[in-house]
Amino acid sequence: MKLNYKILIILSCLLLVPAVAYSSTRGLDGYEWQKIDAKKNARTHSNMGNIYFGEKNYISALKEYEIAYNLTYDSPESATYLYNMGRCLIKLEKYEQAKRFLKGAINKDCINMTYYEAYVESCIKTYTEQKELQKALKDNTNPYNRIIAGLIYYQTGNKTAAKAIFDEFINQHPKMIITDDVRAYLKKIN
Repeated sequence: MKLNYKILIILSCLLLVPAVAYSSTRGLDGYEWQKIDAKKNARTHSNMGNIYFGEKNYISALKEYEIAYNLTYDSPESATYLYNMGRCLIKLEKYEQAKRFLKGAINKDCINMTYYEAYVESCIKTYTEQKELQKALKDNTNPYNRIIAGLIYYQTGNKTAAKAIFDEFINQHPKMIITDDVRAYLKKIN
């Protein structure tokens, strides 16, 4: 009797295996492999980061922005994710780290005034604004340094110097895309 029972189990298994194998291969019939859309996934992580940021959960937001950046590090959108990581680090009072991310955002997208504002804020928080100001005023090869200098003057209360720097920038670079943002700052000062 035990032998019959064992044979029955073995036969059942043998009959079942092809049915399972057939159903699993049949499930793959017509399946098309799809590429992962890194930019779409990055936006999803960025949106999650925005939710966490709004909830003041800056560590989780930072992690989501970091994932978004890693998915798009070589594309122009990555500047936004660097900026968002910098904002999180400012909120976490890790200003030195924030400066690095914000400088990276500026290097990837030099026409976003918001990036410069956050960078200057982190310079002020680390007490390096005078060093950055001297560096920005000394290097005349990069016109964007004038924006940093003007913002440092503006955010530290020297509105007269900020106005002079911004006026100079507008006169020397009237056709640059960021010039309209500099004009808006000039209106704030007046």
